[in-house]
Amino acid sequence: MSVTDSSQMAPAPGADTLLAALEEAERHQPEGCMVLRAVRDAAGTITDFEWLWANPAAAHALGRTPEGLRGRRLTEMSPDAGLGGRVDVLRQVVETGRPTADSFPEGEAWLQGTAVPLRDGVLLRLRDVTSALRVEEGVRDTLAWVRDVLEGTPDAFFTLDADWRVTYVNHQAAAISGRSPEQLFRRVLWEACPELLGTRFERELRRVATDGAATTFEVRIAPGRWHEVHAWCANGNLSVFGTDITDKKRVEAERDMLLAREHSGRLEAEALVRERTQALVDARERLVQSEKLAMAGQLAAGVGHEINNPLSYVTGNLQFALEQLEHALHKPGDTAALQDALEALQEAKEGAERIRVTVRDLQTFARADEPHLSPVDVHAALEFGLSMAMPQLRYRAQVERHFGSVPTVMAHEARLGQVFLQLLVNAAYAIPEGDAVHHRVILTTRSEGPWVVVEVTDTGHGMAPEVLERAFEPFFTTRPVGTGAGLGLSTALGLVRSMRGELTAISTPGGGSTFHVRLPTTHEVALAVDPGTAEDAAERKRVLVVDDEPQLASVMRRILGGRHDVVLVHSGREALELLARDDAFDLIFCDLMMGDLTGMDVHAELARCQPELLHRFVFMTGGSFTERARSFLQTVPLPRIEKPFEPGTLRALVEGAPPRAGAVRPAARAAEGE
Repeated sequence: MSVTDSSQMAPAPGADTLLAALEEAERHQPEGCMVLRAVRDAAGTITDFEWLWANPAAAHALGRTPEGLRGRRLTEMSPDAGLGGRVDVLRQVVETGRPTADSFPEGEAWLQGTAVPLRDGVLLRLRDVTSALRVEEGVRDTLAWVRDVLEGTPDAFFTLDADWRVTYVNHQAAAISGRSPEQLFRRVLWEACPELLGTRFERELRRVATDGAATTFEVRIAPGRWHEVHAWCANGNLSVFGTDITDKKRVEAERDMLLAREHSGRLEAEALVRERTQALVDARERLVQSEKLAMAGQLAAGVGHEINNPLSYVTGNLQFALEQLEHALHKPGDTAALQDALEALQEAKEGAERIRVTVRDLQTFARADEPHLSPVDVHAALEFGLSMAMPQLRYRAQVERHFGSVPTVMAHEARLGQVFLQLLVNAAYAIPEGDAVHHRVILTTRSEGPWVVVEVTDTGHGMAPEVLERAFEPFFTTRPVGTGAGLGLSTALGLVRSMRGELTAISTPGGGSTFHVRLPTTHEVALAVDPGTAEDAAERKRVLVVDDEPQLASVMRRILGGRHDVVLVHSGREALELLARDDAFDLIFCDLMMGDLTGMDVHAELARCQPELLHRFVFMTGGSFTERARSFLQTVPLPRIEKPFEPGTLRALVEGAPPRAGAVRPAARAAEGE
């Protein structure tokens, strides 16, 4: 039988045009594309295929060029294991007119071919699927390895889908259930194993499926057989892993039996442990209290010094003023005596102001447990700490201040003062007594970006590296036994960190130490109220003073009575009775803590029956707050002033208060308005 060379046959009309269009369209495509024409023998049977055209991607996949393929036969250009072995497949496509797709190797690569019938030929598209097949093969290998591991483990494992159907179960899990893997696979767990319904096993699995949180629990699968179960949920699928812990539970049971037999000995051991633990707790508490007492002693010494000196010349000047005034009464023309009395009273007033500031600082220090942070002037906090630490510093060193222009910091005023006090006392103990001329404690402040840096430097004996490394550890101290518990610097570190700051130290043996405190700035400037700048009263106002201290109420009458009408009551009950029949007051000063009804009680009653009066209230406090008072001041947004107060502050509050509705202005002012 002879073979007819189809390449000598004339192409169909328009075939060249269509082939040229296809060649142009597929030239730059990343996937291979080629057109093969059937080669038939004399009997018309397809014996081979001839390349009419191939784009560069197809030629590259076969390791050829498009020109090298054109006009060549398939079986002579490709090995039988590759495309050359697909003559029968392509013949079937031509003869049946149905496309087909399969994969085949070509050299070291795997190609996926899709053949579409053309007139007496095929259009064949090729895509390199080597990487995909390798990944698929790797996944199959991995799954096979995981399956071998899960089947080889002595533990039980199974998985469930969102409908509680078993999607995988190893032979251990199937054996525990008493069923074969085939009996469990693709079945709903509760239907396949109804004995699990109502058990802890069901409750825990349903909770994991609902909450999505992993859990571990112990269950008794059969009498005397325990499993520790770990269950977790991922992408709606539940995985359950169970480990046999029967031996562990048996050991625990034996241990419990031994403990039961030795119950009395165990109780004695526990009692001894509790006794020793309590002894350690008590010892630690005594150390803490000792440190607190040491701090209290330092405060007491500082306060005693700061109060006794001004108190001495306050009492002395008052006594002298009284004598001079008495002398002036007997000799009316003696202006020198009056002048001396005036100067003495002025000095007494200055001394009283020093005492007032010291008491205010103590009140601030007493509020160290309140967590509220606010803008604080670091210089004021340093001065407070310095005034309290001066009894320890006075005979050891001279204090130098190098204060820069710094903004306020976001801190707790009392806690910051406590930090500086501790650092200054620490500096004092680092310097020997009796040589204050040659030693210095230097206080430095400066700004560094968003921080304010405060440095406390001393010229004392310094610290060795191993001591510096442990300086902030609780209970670490280099002082002699009985002179410190080693909690000062650790407490200061905790306070600074609570204010979002940093506390560090550098030191050189024999060269002194420097402690750095870094605190975040607020970039705010505290607005100081100058009572003396208050303008003269535009009109006379009516003021109510509620205080159970008659002398204090009288002082307020003397301060305010020259310009305003002042009414005094000495209890909260009297105030409520008065306001019930006469509420025509522009401002009401009310003491917070009173023996009868407190200012809080007055506020509560007025909030119930006369709430329109509350915006006229100013509360007065002495600084000693109960828990109720502290909570009240934090939640009620009313102004307050602390005793003792400046006369100018009282006058400014009254004169700045808006007049009550219906108040009659003085005639002179009314005329000026016209």
